[in-house]
Amino acid sequence: MKKFIGYTIILVSTLLLLQSNSCNSDNPGPSFPAYNYTTPINNPPDVFQVIYDISFVGDRLSYITFEEDAVWFIEKLGDSRIVFRANTDSTTIAIIKSDTLGLKGGYTYVFSANNNNYPEFNTLFTQFNKLDIEYNTFEPKF
Repeated sequence: MKKFIGYTIILVSTLLLLQSNSCNSDNPGPSFPAYNYTTPINNPPDVFQVIYDISFVGDRLSYITFEEDAVWFIEKLGDSRIVFRANTDSTTIAIIKSDTLGLKGGYTYVFSANNNNYPEFNTLFTQFNKLDIEYNTFEPKF
């Protein structure tokens, strides 16, 4: 009887182990790239993310140059207290949660993130999606 219980426990443990391994199948993650803010981004794909380390005080700057004129949906995937801005030589736009902007190709935009002195924020994820909207008729261009 003790052998039967021992074999049963081993069998059930093995089945549970095999079952849990099948639950942990490979997760391919998103099908678009995620860039670190410290590396300049040139000619990004139609969908991408930029990840900012905002664990300490001060602005984190990313430099993004788009290949062509296009309309982009830009989204801050984090708390609204985190400051995220799009900057040109003469204009700054705060992106509170999301914004849709016409961006020029061949121009380097500076995007900045700042934790606004909240110590609980360490990372900010932002996402850029190129939209199928005619750039020439779209406003606002930035």
